[in-house]
Amino acid sequence: MKKLLKEILKEVTPTEKEHKKEKEIADNIVKRLKKFEVKPILVGSLAKGTDVRDDKDIDIFIMFPKDLSREDLEKKGLDIGKKIFKEMNIRYEIDYAEHPYIRGVYDGYRIEIVPCYETKEPRSSVDRTPYHTQYVRRKLMRNPRLKDEIRLLKQFMKGINVYGAEAKVQGFSGYLAELLCINYGSFMNVLKAVSKWNFGECIDPEDLWRDKSTLKYFFTDANLIIVDPVDRNRNAAAAVSRQKLAEFIVASAEFLKSPQREFFFPQEEKLPDKKELLNRMKARGTKLIAVKFEHERINPNILYSQLRKTKKAIKKSIEEFGFQILKSDLWTDEISNSLILFDFEVFSLPKVKHHLGPPIDKAVKEQENFLEKYKKYKPYIKEGRWVVDTKREFTLVEELIPRILEERRGFGKNLREVGVEVLKGEELLKIEDDNFLKFMNRFLTPL
Repeated sequence: MKKLLKEILKEVTPTEKEHKKEKEIADNIVKRLKKFEVKPILVGSLAKGTDVRDDKDIDIFIMFPKDLSREDLEKKGLDIGKKIFKEMNIRYEIDYAEHPYIRGVYDGYRIEIVPCYETKEPRSSVDRTPYHTQYVRRKLMRNPRLKDEIRLLKQFMKGINVYGAEAKVQGFSGYLAELLCINYGSFMNVLKAVSKWNFGECIDPEDLWRDKSTLKYFFTDANLIIVDPVDRNRNAAAAVSRQKLAEFIVASAEFLKSPQREFFFPQEEKLPDKKELLNRMKARGTKLIAVKFEHERINPNILYSQLRKTKKAIKKSIEEFGFQILKSDLWTDEISNSLILFDFEVFSLPKVKHHLGPPIDKAVKEQENFLEKYKKYKPYIKEGRWVVDTKREFTLVEELIPRILEERRGFGKNLREVGVEVLKGEELLKIEDDNFLKFMNRFLTPL
C-alpha cells in the first residue's frame, strides 16, 4: 500500500518547473490588476499548494468594498477582466456563478478573474472563497504533510469520477477534498471513514454547531452535510448528489479491500463496436427512445441543470400515462447537440385503463361528482370503492412523446424553443460522436 501511494503521489505532484511557470503567470495577472486600484488575490488549489499535476487552473479574485452595489460589482469586475485579457491577447468568455465573471485560456492554463466583496459576512456565494483559501493555508502551515494527502484524495476522486462540484459532475469540490483530509488527518483515514458513511452523514470540522443532531433539520434534504468552517450556515457539500456520494462510498470500501492503481488512473475507455451495441439493444427486449435537442452553445453549468430538469419533466409526463421507464440518462457534446435517453420497460399498453374513484364511505358529493363525470363508462364498486374502466388516450409511448414535445411542460428555459428530434433504437447509432458511443456502451450494460 505505502509503495503504491508513494508512486501515485510522485505522479500527481507538480514539478518545480510547473509551479514556477504557474506562479509567473499568476504574478503577471495580479500585477496588471493592481493598476485598477482593486485588491487581487490568488485563490484555489494553486494558492494553497494542493494542486495536482496537469490541473491547470489559475483563479484570481478581485475584491471590492462591501458597500459597492451588486450592479457596479458585476460591471466593474467584467470590465477589468476584459481589459486584462485583451492586454494579454487572451480569448475570453463570460461565465456565471452567482454573478458573471471572465474566463479564458492562456498558454494552456485556464484563467478565471472573479469579482467578489471584501467582507466576512458574504453578500454572494463567491465572497467566501478568499476565506476558504486562508483557512486551508493556515491548517497546512501547521501540518504541511496534509498537502500530499490532499493530492492523493483529489486524484482518487478524479479516477472514480466524483471530483468536481459543477453541474456536469455534481461531485466533490477541491475545497471539500481539503476539508475531508483536514478533518480525518490523512488520505487513508478519509477512505476508512467514508467506507462507513450513511446518506445524510453530518461532519462539523470546527465544531461550530453545539448540537450536531439539528444539522439535518437546518440543511434539509442534503445527501451529505459538511459544515463550512468559515460559515456555519453553509453546507460545503451541498452540490454532492446522492449518486456521486454512493460511488465515493463504494469505491472507498473497494480500494481498502484491494488497493490498485486503476482507482487513481483508470484505463482509457475503448471505442465500442456499433454492431455489438446493436446486439445489446436487441437482447434487452426494451425500447430505447431519445429526445435529441439541437441548440446554440449554452454555458455547461446551465445546460446540464436544464437537461436534468427536462429529463425529470419528461419522465413525469410519461409515467402519468402508465408507461414505465427502466432507466434514463442524458448526454451532450456541450456545443450544439444534447439528448435525453429513455429505456422503456413498459412501452405498450392495452386500450382499457382502470381508473380508481372515491371509497363508498367518502362524502356523498365527491361520489356523485365521480359518477357524473364517468357515467358513460358504467362505474362499478370494487373492494369498497368506485372504479371505472376507461379508454386509454395513448397505447404506445411513441404516440405520447410528440404531445410532450409539443407542450414542453416543465422543460429547461433554454430547451423550450430549440429544434428537437426523436430517435428510436438503432437510429441512435447514427450519431457520429465517439464520446456518445462510449456513453451508449456504459448505458447498455451487458446481460
